[in-house]
Amino acid sequence: KNISELAMSSLMLCCLLLLFGLSCEGREILVGGKANTWKVPESTEEETLNHWSERTRFKIGDSLLWRYNAENDSVIQVRQKDYERCDRSEPIRGYKDGHTKIELKRSGPFYFISGEEGHCQRGEKLLVVVLSPNHNRSYVTAAPASPINAQITAKGSGHRVSGAWSSVATACLLLVPLGGLLV
Repeated sequence: KNISELAMSSLMLCCLLLLFGLSCEGREILVGGKANTWKVPESTEEETLNHWSERTRFKIGDSLLWRYNAENDSVIQVRQKDYERCDRSEPIRGYKDGHTKIELKRSGPFYFISGEEGHCQRGEKLLVVVLSPNHNRSYVTAAPASPINAQITAKGSGHRVSGAWSSVATACLLLVPLGGLLV
């Protein structure tokens, strides 16, 4: 009976560590919820990337992932004034790999526009607001409703477990059957 109590205690500890780790681990979030949403909008009736962004809670440590055609598009991070004017002349960072991943390392707004001529002016841009660690759950983003359109799914973002937390998850999965056998 001591062994079974020890096994159950270990199992509970593993599960608690796993839950804690999942809540602290940054997520990898596919921009728009699916591939190829980073493009010039086809019509003004499609849901905007900023609408998708308003519905998604971004936390420090999350990473945004863009999947797009690198032959005719790019992503550049800009300051607010450049976002509003679609000015590509002074980017903070630029990416043209078709599989761009950017970690959100601080709270506050992040501004992204297409680096290709005329794309931002035709609506290819994104504002993401990262919640502060102290922020309450009633937060609403202040992203402007502008004609920034892209096809979006309501499926949301993908989550992944990595590093030490995948080891904790594996240990928990191995201990669950063991705990059942010993009880």
